[in-house]
Amino acid sequence: MYRIFFVSAAALLLGFAPLSATAAAIGEKPVAATNPSITFVDGWWEQEHHDDAPQHYWRLQREQRERYDRLQAQQAQREAQRRRFDDEDRRAIEEQHRLLGFQIIIH
Repeated sequence: MYRIFFVSAAALLLGFAPLSATAAAIGEKPVAATNPSITFVDGWWEQEHHDDAPQHYWRLQREQRERYDRLQAQQAQREAQRRRFDDEDRRAIEEQHRLLGFQIIIH
Protein backbone atom coordinates (compact mmCIF):
# COMPACT_ATOMS: atom_id res chain seq x y z
CA MET A 1 0.00 0.00 0.00
CA TYR A 2 2.78 2.41 0.92
CA ARG A 3 4.57 1.57 -2.31
CA ILE A 4 1.57 2.67 -4.41
CA PHE A 5 1.38 5.91 -2.44
CA PHE A 6 5.07 6.72 -2.93
CA VAL A 7 5.00 5.81 -6.62
CA SER A 8 1.93 8.04 -7.07
CA ALA A 9 3.59 10.89 -5.18
CA ALA A 10 6.77 10.58 -7.28
CA ALA A 11 4.76 10.56 -10.52
CA LEU A 12 2.87 13.58 -9.30
CA LEU A 13 6.05 15.52 -8.56
CA LEU A 14 7.67 14.57 -11.85
CA GLY A 15 4.52 15.50 -13.73
CA PHE A 16 4.72 19.08 -12.49
CA ALA A 17 8.39 19.63 -13.32
CA PRO A 18 7.63 21.31 -16.69
CA LEU A 19 5.08 23.62 -15.07
CA SER A 20 7.63 25.31 -12.85
CA ALA A 21 9.54 26.49 -15.92
CA THR A 22 6.48 28.20 -17.37
CA ALA A 23 5.10 29.70 -14.17
CA ALA A 24 6.97 32.99 -14.57
CA ALA A 25 5.92 33.47 -18.18
CA ILE A 26 2.21 33.13 -17.41
CA GLY A 27 2.07 36.29 -15.31
CA GLU A 28 3.80 38.56 -17.81
CA LYS A 29 1.67 40.99 -19.79
CA PRO A 30 2.43 41.89 -23.40
CA VAL A 31 3.52 45.42 -24.10
CA ALA A 32 1.37 47.25 -26.64
CA ALA A 33 2.54 50.16 -28.72
CA THR A 34 0.56 53.38 -29.11
CA ASN A 35 -0.72 51.96 -32.39
CA PRO A 36 -3.24 49.25 -31.33
CA SER A 37 -2.53 47.19 -34.44
CA ILE A 38 1.07 46.64 -33.27
CA THR A 39 1.86 44.37 -30.34
CA PHE A 40 5.40 43.85 -29.11
CA VAL A 41 6.25 40.35 -28.01
CA ASP A 42 9.10 38.96 -25.94
CA GLY A 43 10.85 36.29 -27.99
CA TRP A 44 14.31 34.84 -27.32
CA TRP A 45 16.08 37.96 -28.63
CA GLU A 46 14.12 40.26 -26.37
CA GLN A 47 14.79 38.05 -23.38
CA GLU A 48 18.56 38.12 -23.98
CA HIS A 49 18.97 41.63 -25.46
CA HIS A 50 15.94 43.49 -24.19
CA ASP A 51 17.44 46.98 -24.44
CA ASP A 52 18.28 46.96 -28.14
CA ALA A 53 15.71 44.45 -29.36
CA PRO A 54 13.14 47.00 -30.60
CA GLN A 55 15.73 48.76 -32.76
CA HIS A 56 16.82 45.45 -34.32
CA TYR A 57 13.21 44.40 -34.83
CA TRP A 58 12.24 47.60 -36.65
CA ARG A 59 15.36 47.40 -38.86
CA LEU A 60 14.18 44.07 -40.25
CA GLN A 61 12.72 44.06 -43.72
CA ARG A 62 8.94 43.71 -43.79
CA GLU A 63 9.13 40.05 -44.88
CA GLN A 64 11.62 39.25 -42.12
CA ARG A 65 9.46 41.01 -39.53
CA GLU A 66 6.42 39.06 -40.67
CA ARG A 67 8.40 35.81 -40.48
CA TYR A 68 9.62 36.74 -36.98
CA ASP A 69 6.04 37.48 -35.88
CA ARG A 70 4.78 34.18 -37.33
CA LEU A 71 7.49 32.25 -35.48
CA GLN A 72 6.65 34.02 -32.23
CA ALA A 73 2.94 33.29 -32.73
CA GLN A 74 3.75 29.60 -33.31
CA GLN A 75 5.78 29.51 -30.10
CA ALA A 76 2.92 31.12 -28.16
CA GLN A 77 0.48 28.60 -29.66
CA ARG A 78 2.70 25.67 -28.62
CA GLU A 79 3.00 27.12 -25.11
CA ALA A 80 -0.80 27.35 -24.83
CA GLN A 81 -1.06 23.77 -26.09
CA ARG A 82 1.46 22.65 -23.46
CA ARG A 83 -0.62 24.35 -20.76
CA ARG A 84 -3.76 22.56 -22.01
CA PHE A 85 -1.92 19.21 -21.98
CA ASP A 86 -0.64 19.89 -18.46
CA ASP A 87 -4.18 20.69 -17.30
CA GLU A 88 -5.50 17.48 -18.87
CA ASP A 89 -2.68 15.49 -17.24
CA ARG A 90 -3.43 17.08 -13.85
CA ARG A 91 -7.13 16.18 -14.14
CA ALA A 92 -6.25 12.61 -15.16
CA ILE A 93 -3.92 12.21 -12.17
CA GLU A 94 -6.61 13.57 -9.85
CA GLU A 95 -9.07 11.04 -11.29
CA GLN A 96 -6.54 8.21 -10.85
CA HIS A 97 -6.03 9.18 -7.22
CA ARG A 98 -9.78 9.39 -6.68
CA LEU A 99 -10.25 5.92 -8.20
CA LEU A 100 -7.54 4.51 -5.91
CA GLY A 101 -9.19 6.09 -2.90
CA PHE A 102 -6.60 8.84 -2.35
CA GLN A 103 -8.10 12.25 -1.83
CA ILE A 104 -5.06 14.25 -2.94
CA ILE A 105 -6.03 17.55 -4.52
CA ILE A 106 -3.52 18.87 -7.04
CA HIS A 107 -3.40 22.57 -7.84
